[in-house]
Amino acid sequence: MKLLQMARETATIVEKLIKREDLGEIASLSRKSFTRKRQLTCERLLLLIMGGIHLSLQIATDNFFEKIGHKEDTVSKQAVSKARTNLNPDIIEGAFIDQTKKFRKCDDIKLWKEKYQICAIDGSDIALDNSTELKSFFGCSGKTNDATTAMLSTAFDPLNNWILDASLSPYKTDERTAAKQHIKNIGKLPIRRGVRNLFILDRGYPSREFIAYLIDEKHSFIMRVRNKFSLDFDAVKGDERVVFTHEKKRYKVRVIKVVLSTGEVETLVTNLSPKELKSDEAGPLYFERWGIEIKYNSLKNKLQLGNFSGRRVITVMQDFWALMFISNMMSCVEFQSNEKIAENSIDKSNKYEQTTNENRLVEKFTKNFLKCLLESSPTKRDKLFVELIADISRYPVEVKPNRIVARKTSRKIKYPDRYKVVGLA
Repeated sequence: MKLLQMARETATIVEKLIKREDLGEIASLSRKSFTRKRQLTCERLLLLIMGGIHLSLQIATDNFFEKIGHKEDTVSKQAVSKARTNLNPDIIEGAFIDQTKKFRKCDDIKLWKEKYQICAIDGSDIALDNSTELKSFFGCSGKTNDATTAMLSTAFDPLNNWILDASLSPYKTDERTAAKQHIKNIGKLPIRRGVRNLFILDRGYPSREFIAYLIDEKHSFIMRVRNKFSLDFDAVKGDERVVFTHEKKRYKVRVIKVVLSTGEVETLVTNLSPKELKSDEAGPLYFERWGIEIKYNSLKNKLQLGNFSGRRVITVMQDFWALMFISNMMSCVEFQSNEKIAENSIDKSNKYEQTTNENRLVEKFTKNFLKCLLESSPTKRDKLFVELIADISRYPVEVKPNRIVARKTSRKIKYPDRYKVVGLA
């Protein structure tokens, strides 16, 4: 299968799910839920959530029923909230997993050196509503420890702009624990014969125990370590083998010093041999990790991750997995849009490479995604996707090389802004 087919395949996942005869049974947390014929069926509720709730819950509900051609059937936000308490978020997580399995079966996925699939792992804080339930489950941060906060962690493929695994956990969850679960889950995904996962981690993850774990489990990795992590690591001048001990067992790693354009020296640790990774390739390889920072910016600031439509744990998890699914679906569309842009640029003498305008992608996608999902005819659905991709690719942006933008230190947002932007979708 080709990446160009992933948008269609992803829509098929949703179509098959909502058409399951036992959907009410497998999606329900209560045997009595979704057994009566109501305006808000299990299928409709699932589509409402998976389509993304970007507006206030009542407006999103009204818009949904209008889009499906049953404006007269719209229900109150209280009815939606009550129904959601019985919908298992695992059903949406399952759709995300199925989506990623299909992605990993594509035979044109970008690989590093045609041998490694890069998996960058990183965590981030997410500010939540200060409801009693969320505060009790996720915990708090802040000077007075009263700002509800969750720990978001993802494993991301920066070469293909794809979220491979994700978790939203209590704030005090250890990042290494989350990383180990990502690695375990990724190990269950399909992978092309002869290809290996290569994990990239920043300086918040290294410990003797974690490095030993990666080596024992035979995982390929490269990670940055902080200064004074190890005197032996600090003593390395260029590219050397270093041995350390953990629980009376000796482990051998390769330590590489990389000098940045600013003159700063980074210390990278890997278990890849010089044959697999040359010294001058270590820096650029580690820099691929920056893709996950860009993805977090998109999730938080453009897809509004954290601006959840409910104040209960179950609704937060439903929205979370729906957004992970939507993000990957957008990656499918963006891939096709970039292909279309490249095709349109063949006879043009553009100074810079052209790529999809992400702001237009988000705006056009959120308005049309549900329409594509609701189309029962595969032929008509494909036509809708073609029209959507043509529209998104119409106004590309330039990719200017060697641009360096200094990171701004923003004031930490203690409480999230839960007001919805009415005109977003």
